[in-house]
Amino acid sequence: MRFTHSPSTGRSLGMLIMSAMFFFMSCTATRDYVVLNDLIQGKDSILGPIRPFTEALIAPDDQLSIQVSAYNPDDVQMFNSLLSAAGGGSPAGGGPATSGAQIPSTLGYMVDKRGMITLPYVGEFLAAGLTIREMELFLGKQLERFVKAPIVKVRFLNHYVNVLGDVGAPTQVNMNNERITLFDVLARTGDLRPTAIRSNVLVIREEKGHRSTGRIDLRSKTLFENPYFYMQNRDVVYVEPVKASYANRDDNYTRFLSIATTIISLSFGIFALIR
Repeated sequence: MRFTHSPSTGRSLGMLIMSAMFFFMSCTATRDYVVLNDLIQGKDSILGPIRPFTEALIAPDDQLSIQVSAYNPDDVQMFNSLLSAAGGGSPAGGGPATSGAQIPSTLGYMVDKRGMITLPYVGEFLAAGLTIREMELFLGKQLERFVKAPIVKVRFLNHYVNVLGDVGAPTQVNMNNERITLFDVLARTGDLRPTAIRSNVLVIREEKGHRSTGRIDLRSKTLFENPYFYMQNRDVVYVEPVKASYANRDDNYTRFLSIATTIISLSFGIFALIR
């Protein structure tokens, strides 16, 4: 049996090839913009143990908010008044600091260059090297002499992360005491813009007198194992925008498909005429 090509057969084959090319290129381009795109689609995944989080230690020049409460508010009113007068307490309104909010320098207790801090009824003590939780326990024990079952809450006022580059709203994100991740700070800036490079997010960190840098690929699940995934005080996150060659990538795809479509159509047209 002899197989005969027809113009319709040629056109159908050409359309099939072009559709396959378009699908392949579209998938390639989409993967560049999808976070965690190496997870198995449609299936739950176990990514392994959570990387341990290291609590920040109080250091010289840290600014701390200290609040005391108890079952009987009248028992601690004096202490909170003294704390506020001495520069302690929370920002205006008593609420937590939000991203982008500037904390007045007159609020909070400043840890001096020696790592010491002075509080009413407690006196001077070494705060540097303690975690927030350790300082809360220490102050609670000290204030038990004056208040029954005091509850002490301490938080950082001047810990922050700067987020720059191709994000919704570059800003300074306050950290307080919380465990905060790269996803958290990006969410507070309005997420990445469509033109942001997700495969090469830069984190600049100052630690123990040295400055280091790390790169994070948001497209890969390995980011959870990256030591720069959990943010630290004064980290700088920079999201790079696509370069001009990448910015024109979609135009290049469109141009290539247009040329390929023309060539394939002409080829099959000529082939059909010859046949």
